[in-house]
Amino acid sequence: MFFIIQFLLLKLPPETAHAVVVFLLKIYQFFKSKILRQVPQGKILIQVPTHCQWKVGSRIGLAAGFDKQAEVFPALCHLGFGFVEVGTVTPLPQPGNAKPRIWRVAPHSLVNHFGFNSVGLDEFRKNLLKYRSQVRVPVLANIGKNAFTPVEKALGDYHTCLQGLQDLVEGFVINLSSPNTPGLRDLQSITFLKSICEILPSQVPTLIKLAPDLAAEQFQDICELIHQEKRLAGVVVVNTSRELSQKRGFEKGGLSGPPLLSTSLEFVEKARVILQDKKIIIGVGGVSSGEEAQEMRNAGADLVEIYTAFVYQGPHLVQEISRKLN
Repeated sequence: MFFIIQFLLLKLPPETAHAVVVFLLKIYQFFKSKILRQVPQGKILIQVPTHCQWKVGSRIGLAAGFDKQAEVFPALCHLGFGFVEVGTVTPLPQPGNAKPRIWRVAPHSLVNHFGFNSVGLDEFRKNLLKYRSQVRVPVLANIGKNAFTPVEKALGDYHTCLQGLQDLVEGFVINLSSPNTPGLRDLQSITFLKSICEILPSQVPTLIKLAPDLAAEQFQDICELIHQEKRLAGVVVVNTSRELSQKRGFEKGGLSGPPLLSTSLEFVEKARVILQDKKIIIGVGGVSSGEEAQEMRNAGADLVEIYTAFVYQGPHLVQEISRKLN
């Protein structure tokens, strides 16, 4: 049945298909939690540098951008994800960029230009409160700034999200690398990261999500700061690529999918050399099979995330990767 549903969904416009999937996942979630009363539980212990532990269900997780409003993460864990990154959430509600804002491109890739469409912190928090008891695996919140917030005031938006969610999640991912919010990638600087460190909650691990389009020297400088900074738990590498999107003729948006794999593997390997065994690395970008997920592990990732391949291949891929990853 999953294969039939997947085939039909790929005939719909991408954003319409996503809305249908969220609706179906809500039904599935209700059935699992209310009728069968099943609760996904962690079984693999991950030591996090900030003196805590994550007990993941498996080493494969879902990247941010799918469960944007924290509505269906229990259903996703029932499908086999060992942890889920929800969001990106912004302090205030915003519609995101104008539609159409997501496109399917070959080979099995996506270009998205969503622009942090978000229900806002208050509604996002309500959803977490409503569904959090239905899973016993890590839920990470990906946080960003509102599009209308000036770059010089961005720190305030991150502080608002950190304070508003620290009691409901097992970790934060600071999103400074989406190509779809004007000026956001300019915040991938040593100065801004040092400012972020000053406002981090001490009891919740925080990772920084980086862009694949960073210059080698800039990437190295950021990783060295993360290595030295005790208040940061690690990195998520990488986000979507603006450069790869431009090469395919798109004036806006970032590309995800198989063309990103070689870059993400390279960045994970470089990050591991710098961070040694002191920090967590979540590898994401272009993973489409169990073998490629293991490549990501071999390159140095503690955990692996997917998104685009899940859109194209469905739940069976999650189970395949879960079996293959050590």
